[in-house]
Amino acid sequence: MMRWLARLAALLVAALLLLAMQWTTPVYDEMIAAIPSGGQIGDTVAARKFTIRIETIQFARQLRFKAYGKEESRDTSGLWAVVTATLAARSETTLVNDAYWEGPAGLLYSHSDRLSGVRSLLAGAMLQPGLPRRGWFIFEIREDQARGATFVAPNAGLVPLDSIVRVKLGAGGGALPILDSLDLDRTPGAIE
Repeated sequence: MMRWLARLAALLVAALLLLAMQWTTPVYDEMIAAIPSGGQIGDTVAARKFTIRIETIQFARQLRFKAYGKEESRDTSGLWAVVTATLAARSETTLVNDAYWEGPAGLLYSHSDRLSGVRSLLAGAMLQPGLPRRGWFIFEIREDQARGATFVAPNAGLVPLDSIVRVKLGAGGGALPILDSLDLDRTPGAIE
């Protein structure tokens, strides 16, 4: 009888240990997820292949710019978020083609593709070591997603355990500075 109780107790302990391991072991996607590298506006944040320094953020309801020799404008029912940044490759030529605006509610906004012809866009920029590039990432966002957001930039072709940049864009208090119209050709970050 004692031997039977000892076996039953050992079996229960083994089952509890296996159950605890199942509950505490991360899933495969978490084990090979990107390694975040974080900072705030003004910090130079380094990923494995590139560095980024976000300088300013401007919000506007309309963007104006010159493209293909004529004046263009783009309106939005939300806000345009114009992120001025400097990107630099670290040790090899690299491409940063993905950038996201992550709102405080977790909503992700990709850089806008409605601005063809704007010369200073960093989305899709080919970076060479030693040649930093200054320009913009431009997002079309909902107004309630402007405060407390995070800028996210992964490497192109993100591989398991690679790095990803996450820059806190600040919560800020008071009224949000929103311009009725922003002329990109007269905004710092424009290529002359």
